[in-house]
Formats: sequence, structure tokens, C-alpha cells
Amino acid sequence: MNPRVSICTSVLNQPEYLKRMIESVMAQTMPDWELIVVDDGSSPPAEVPQDERIKLVRWDENKGIPHGLNHAFTLAKGDYIQPLSADEWIDPGKLETFVNFLDDHPDIGCVWGLPGKGEMGPRPSWEQYALRAHNRSRQTWIRTLMHLENIPMGGAGMLMRTSIMDELGGFDSQFFHCSDLELFVRFFQKHEGWILPYRCADADQPDNRLTAPSAENKIRFDEDMAKLHAKHKLELPPAEGRVTVGIPVHNMAETIGATLYSLETQTVKDFDLIILDDASTDDLAGALKAAKLPPNVQMLKFDENMGLRHAINTMLAHCKTEFFVSIAADDIIEPTYLEKALAAFKANPWLEFVASQTGFMDKDGNPLPPGANDVQKIERAANKPREHWLERLYYGNVYFGVGMYRTAALRQVGGWDTEAGVLTDYDMYLKLLQRENIHIIEEDLTMTRIWDKNSSVGPGKIDPVWLRNKYAEIKKRYYQPRMKVILATPFYEMKGYSPYIFSMFHTAKLLQQLGIQSEFWELSGDSYVDRAKNTLFNKFLEDPEATDLFMIDSDMQWNPDSIPRMLMLPDPILVGSYPQKNSWERWTSVPEIREEEGSGAFRPIGRVLEDGTALLKATHMAGGFVRIKRNVLEAYRDKYKDDTYKDVSADPSAPERVYTNFFQCEVRDGLRWGEDRFFGRRLSELGVEVMIYPNIEFGHYGVKGWFGNFDRYLRNPEKQGEYNQAQQDMRETVS
Repeated sequence: MNPRVSICTSVLNQPEYLKRMIESVMAQTMPDWELIVVDDGSSPPAEVPQDERIKLVRWDENKGIPHGLNHAFTLAKGDYIQPLSADEWIDPGKLETFVNFLDDHPDIGCVWGLPGKGEMGPRPSWEQYALRAHNRSRQTWIRTLMHLENIPMGGAGMLMRTSIMDELGGFDSQFFHCSDLELFVRFFQKHEGWILPYRCADADQPDNRLTAPSAENKIRFDEDMAKLHAKHKLELPPAEGRVTVGIPVHNMAETIGATLYSLETQTVKDFDLIILDDASTDDLAGALKAAKLPPNVQMLKFDENMGLRHAINTMLAHCKTEFFVSIAADDIIEPTYLEKALAAFKANPWLEFVASQTGFMDKDGNPLPPGANDVQKIERAANKPREHWLERLYYGNVYFGVGMYRTAALRQVGGWDTEAGVLTDYDMYLKLLQRENIHIIEEDLTMTRIWDKNSSVGPGKIDPVWLRNKYAEIKKRYYQPRMKVILATPFYEMKGYSPYIFSMFHTAKLLQQLGIQSEFWELSGDSYVDRAKNTLFNKFLEDPEATDLFMIDSDMQWNPDSIPRMLMLPDPILVGSYPQKNSWERWTSVPEIREEEGSGAFRPIGRVLEDGTALLKATHMAGGFVRIKRNVLEAYRDKYKDDTYKDVSADPSAPERVYTNFFQCEVRDGLRWGEDRFFGRRLSELGVEVMIYPNIEFGHYGVKGWFGNFDRYLRNPEKQGEYNQAQQDMRETVS
């Protein structure tokens, strides 16, 4: 019985690398493989382990790249071929994962893993997009390879059907440095390939390898590329073609006539029309009978209401043309829409999505003046570079008019996400932007109707919590995780000391300059500090993108650069330490100490930082200046899931919120403990250590002010008073 995979390698004088490569093959979770090693004239001869699955072929003379691999290909008996150099190795799950994918996708001829070094195995989709290793059309792959557009594929990361490798005839021996690129170009001229979000291979690439960077190899590479361009030409996607217009309909009998009339008056007459009745209960049949339908209309019907996204995907499945348009049954397009959209594709055949801008009309089709509706305040789509689109869409959607899509691109990205609700188009824009830029016809060639049947416009139509969470869910697919910092302060009343305001303003400014997203939250008027803190903590957890929470008292002053320094540390909870207000001899947080064995000396527990200071393990939690990472609060919420309450007066904007109880005052052993000690005790039960970050220039205000730095105090306590006086004198001089 033949093996599933034939792993083919050619080696020249790399015994240690070869040993490691073979070990990676023998560690595969799928044991049904054969390894064919061609020794291309090594001295001493290459050696391989005794294993019936490993075959060694020795050549007395070196024949060079790529003759050894081509010979191994001719000996392959597996269903799939894996080229592998001696200085490369593969992840243990590579063969099993890739074979399963190809078995399940007979239309795919070859599959690759993610490029570059990094964590092996399955990777998040955003990493694939960040590496520009997105899947694309055959024509775009050829362009990528021939123009060297950040090529995200190589031989070690691939698995190809043996039948296709036989058809291709292996590597072209006239190419040395770019033999793999040339092979891939020939592959994509006839076959479909796919990249999986899986890093499956790595390499050492020693300096003595034949293709190592050098002036001579640069010349040879350029010569190879010139031969590549002489042998192969770019293949453009279809620049012209016919379009299918799809109209999903659910209870739109009163408006579909206007939509159909706008199609009847198009300057382009040759298009297909699909109307899908999504289980309408109104007189759609009468409305269609009254309309002038083209002879080539295709009528589809769902027996039960499946929703807009299912309807569009079904129409896409029935599309037989190069381009596809979906238009709502209550909107209209201008007579030149199809003509101008098709012209945009003809002008740039690499486009996969063209949209117009949109105007707005009322229920009766009358144009709405600017600013008549909140929807009109949403940013209109306008042309910009692809990278600018991606950055803009990170912060939310913009308003597009009707779009025309390349049908093949829609099918390759899997159509519309049926779980994305009103954000299904937003998700589609991000899918397509991973591949190519999008083009906007900056004219109002669409008219969008604003009325009570809009699914996303009007009070109560969209749950804001759902919308926020869905945005976060979608963005996780396409964007590398970003830090989002919440700077929160509970006020008895909305008053802040001027030093606090100065510090907060410059902190926010510094974070913006560093490209760190931040928001300032204040909660004023709640005299119950524990309740105010609970409100802010629970609100923080409701924001799925918030990563770090700073709780800062309103009587504080600090050096703004301490905030980003604390953010860069991985510890779950960091606190500042300073004397307690009006009890200046007592510090809010003190380090835990232990005796050094046999010395009689006591030292704080912690670790030294790069700036020469140290993080110190705190004896207890102090909440006046604290940075908390999200995962801590999530773990706390899960641990104490039964300790919750409702309080309609805590936050009038969220009267139905169920609060996790993070803070409360309590009496223990006859003593009253504040809300921070309660929170700190539970953190200890979770095994979470609170660490003091001592290198912060603090000001703390009560009946008098205190200025200082805990790190400096610990190093030289007797100098603290002199420092405080100097700071006070300086402030009085400035005043």
C-alpha cells in the first residue's frame, strides 16, 4: 500500500542539519509517509536511520540544484509530495493537518503554511493577514511571484498533490535561485492553491548554503528573474464581463417597484436578475406582476424567512456572471450605476470591489436634505490607500452605496458571514481589503431609503452591547491585538485638583503620541466609594477591547511617563505607593520582606527592572493608583460568579446591569476594613500577586501636600524630607 505523503530531499554535506530534519519527519503525528533522501555527492556520504520508510539514493558526483529533488520526485509513491531541504524542519502536526485539508478540498492542488519564524502550529487569522499571507486569485498569485510582492510561501511549507507535481515535471533545471518561484508560477497557471493559518516549517539557512546572500548570488538571482519574466507573462483577471443583480425581498412589496424601475432604466441592458422571496407575507406577487421584469429574471423563494445574509449567499451561488451586485428592495440606483462600476473594473482589472457613494430618501422616495437623519452623519466612503482603509475601519464602519463585486473573489472568501448581522458588509470589506484595495465611485449613484422598515436604523433596532461585542469579534480576525487603556477616577463631585488635571491631560496626550488607544472615564456624585469602583470595574469588563484599567484617585499627581512604563510590564496588578493622606508617616502599600538565609538581613521580595529600580511584592492592595490587566478581572468574575447584585441607582445608563462585587467594606476580627483590602484579600485567594512599582513621582493632597518617590525613599529615607521641602518651595515660587 502506498504512503500518503512522499517527503523528498536533496542533501550536500550537511549531516547535522539532515539529522534534525529527519527527526522532525519521524516525529509526525501521521506516520503514513516515506522519506526519499538524495545524497548529491556529499563527502563523507550522508547517513540516515534504519527505517523502512526512509530511502537513501547516493550520487558520486554533485549534480546541483534542483536535480536531486527532481529525481526524488520521480521515486515518490505517495498521494502528496513534500519537498524539504536538509536545513529545514517541520512541525509535528504538519502532515496530518495538511493531508486532511487536501482530502477535504479536492479543488485545491497545493497548500502552504505561514512564512517566517514564530510560534509553530495553528495561528490566529490576524497573523496570517499581517504577514500578507492571505489567499488570492490565481492571477494575483502569479503577479505576487513575478513581482516579488512579499512572497509568503516556500517549499518547506507546502504540500502538493503528486499528480500535479508529475504534470508540472518538477523544478526547471535552468533556474537556480528562484526555481521554487518558477514552479509556483507554473502551478498557478492551471491550479488553485491555498495558505492555511498554520506555521508548519522553519529553517536555519546557514551562511555556507549555496543560495546564501552574496554579491555573486545577487547577480545570479537577477539573471534567474530575467529568465522567469522571459518564460512567463502576467495573466490579468477578466477586465470585462456581465453582471448579475440580486434583490433579496422580505415584505417590500410597496418599494420593490421603484428598485426594479431603477434597473429597467440602466444604460447597461445586458445583465442577469435574481429576485429571492425570503418568505414574504405581503403582496409581493402583485408588485412583481405590475413591474416590467426582464425576460432573463430568475425567481427564487425560501419557504421560511432565512434572513438577508442567507438570501444574498443563495443568490451568489446561482450567479453565472463575472460580477455580482446585491441591492436592497427598498433602494434604487442611478441609471449609470452599472455602466460606471463595470468601467472601473475595466480600468483596473485587479479590483475585486467597486462601490458608489449614496444619497438618502424618505419613505416616499423624496431626497432627504443634508443632516435630516443621524445616518447621514456617518462618514461617507471615499477613496484612500488600502492601509488607510484598514486603519479607518478599525474604529468602525463607514457608509457605502451599492457595491459591485468580482464573483470569483466573493466565492473564494466564503461569501457573507451569516452571523455578523448588520455588520456583515463591514466584515466583507475587511475580507476583501486583505487582498486588494477597493474603489469608490465618488458620486451618489445609490439612493438609500430611510424608513421604519430599515433593519438597522431607528431607536431600539440594534442592541448597543451586541454591536460593540460583534465589532470586537470581527476585528479579532483581521487586526493584531491592540492595547486599549481606560483611565478611570471616581469623584465625590466632578472636581479635580489642578495637579490631577495636569497629570491626566499630559498622560492622555503621551499615550496618543505613542499610538496607544485610551479613554478617560469619570464617575462623579457617588459617595459610596466601593459602589463607584464596582461600577467602573464592571463597565470596563463590558468593553471587549479594553485591556488595561488604571484607577487613580482625584487627589493624586504623577509623572505621565510612568503610565506607559507600567503598561509595558507583564505583571497583572501594579500599584503606586505614597504616604496616606493626613497620616503621612504611613505608606499606602509596603513591600513584603524576607530574611536572607544566615545573614540576619531582610530584603524586599521582587525583581530588578531595566531602569535600575525594582518591582516589589506588596503586603496588601492599595487602590489609589493601580493598573490592572483585564485577565485578572475576568478570573475574579469567574471565581466569584455567585457574588453579584443589581443596583439601578449606581449607573442610570445601565439600570439592568448585574454587578460583580469587586469592592465592599467589611468587618473582620473586630476591625473595619476598607474596600481595597477586601479586593486584595480575594486576589490572594486567586493567587494573584500585587506588585509595587516604586519609581513614580507622586503628589498627594490633603490638609497639606506630599511630593515624593517611593524608590528614592527606600534608598535614602532621611533625604525624603529635604526633597519634599524643595518640591514645596519650587511650587510656591511658581505660584
